[in-house]
This record gives sequence, C-alpha cells and structure tokens, in this order.
Amino acid sequence: MEKAPFGIVGLETCVGLVVSELVEPEIITPMQMAEKMSYNPAKVLGLDKGTLAVGKVADVTIIDPEAEYTVEAKDFASKGKNTPFDKRRVKGKVRYTICGGEIVYEDMI
Repeated sequence: MEKAPFGIVGLETCVGLVVSELVEPEIITPMQMAEKMSYNPAKVLGLDKGTLAVGKVADVTIIDPEAEYTVEAKDFASKGKNTPFDKRRVKGKVRYTICGGEIVYEDMI
C-alpha cells in the first residue's frame, strides 16, 4: 500500500459495506441507504435523477440484501485494486445495474 497510487476502490465495495455495517445493525434503514446513495448525490450534483418517479430516467441498481460474498480485489472491474477490505465477508450484493432503461451489469449468480 505504501507504493500504491493514492486512494482506494470504493464503488465496488460500497453496497456490501453499507448493508453490512449500517443497514444490518439498524443504524440506517434500507430506504435511508437508497436515499443516501442515489437521491442525495444527484441533488448535490444538480442532476434530475435519484428517484423512481414516472417519466424519470430508469437508472436503477438492484441488490440482494441477503446475499453474502467475500470482497476479492483481484476480481475488481476497476483498474485500481487498492482496498483495505480485500477478503472481507460482506452482505448485500449488486445483481443488476440498469442505466437509461438498459441492463449494463448483471451478476452471473
């Protein structure tokens, strides 16, 4: 880690970590998780996104909150592999990502 580029990969671990560390121990609700990870960031960036309202762009992430898995940095899609969570067991797996109504990621269960 000393010679690695600055920063860590967060996108590929955030759902599992938030479910495991915040939702499961009931620090936040699943609805608060959705708000904090979609609506609020869109609002901060001035984007008209982050809701499932009629007429809005269908950008959706579907998760299985009960699915457990082990974080494997070597399997990240990102070029960066820096993470303090490698080999950590987490709960809450992304199954699909839909952007503009098209499936752009599908977890091969």
